[in-house]
Order: sequence, then C-alpha cells, then structure tokens
Amino acid sequence: MAYRSDDYILLTTYYELLFTIEESLKYLDEIEKDFAKTEGDRIFNDLIHAFFHLETTHPLLLSIIENEHFAKTIRSFDQIFLSFDILAFYTFPSIHFQSFLKAYFIPEYRKWMDEIHACMRPYVIH
Repeated sequence: MAYRSDDYILLTTYYELLFTIEESLKYLDEIEKDFAKTEGDRIFNDLIHAFFHLETTHPLLLSIIENEHFAKTIRSFDQIFLSFDILAFYTFPSIHFQSFLKAYFIPEYRKWMDEIHACMRPYVIH
C-alpha cells in the first residue's frame, strides 16, 4: 500500500517520540543519583501529556497500518497507560515513585516500545 506523505510523517514522528519518552523516563530514573537534574517536574508533566497524545493517535495509526500484529501491539498500550496511571499516583519525586519507575514501568515500557518499533520498522525505515 502506498502511503501519503502525511501518513509517513505521522508514523516516523510517533516512532521517534517513543525514543524521546524513553529518554525522559531515563532522566527521571537518574534524578535520585544526580541532584543536578532539576527538570524532573517539567519532564514528568510533559510525559503525562505525551501519553495522552499517544493514546489519541492510535486509531489513526490503526487506519494506516492494517496489520493484526500491529493492532494487537497498539491495543496492548492500554496496559502501559494503566501502569503510567499508577506511576502518576505516586508523589514525584519519592522513593515509591522511583521504585515503581525503575523496577516495573521502564522495563514494561521498553518491552512494549521494542515490539511496536519492530511492527513499524518496515513502514518507517526504507
């Protein structure tokens, strides 16, 4: 299927945004070790907005990439979103926040990101 340039831009932007989110999560993880990192509140708020934007983009992505494995992986984002909601429940920064972030959320997000990237790679990398 031939994609419009707008579709390609959306796919590549989404693909790259997932890396940016991962970098932001790493930054939040490193805050407890590096007190020079002072942008945590802003980055965490940006992540909240990013997750809502990801969620609202999924129906459009599903209309562009009509592939059952991709659809299943996109739908599995619901679990990531629920886990992010749990993370947001904790006070930032706190021991509980850092513990959940490091032990559970980052590994879960990375696993999902790797899988969605594998599904998207044929569509965004030529």
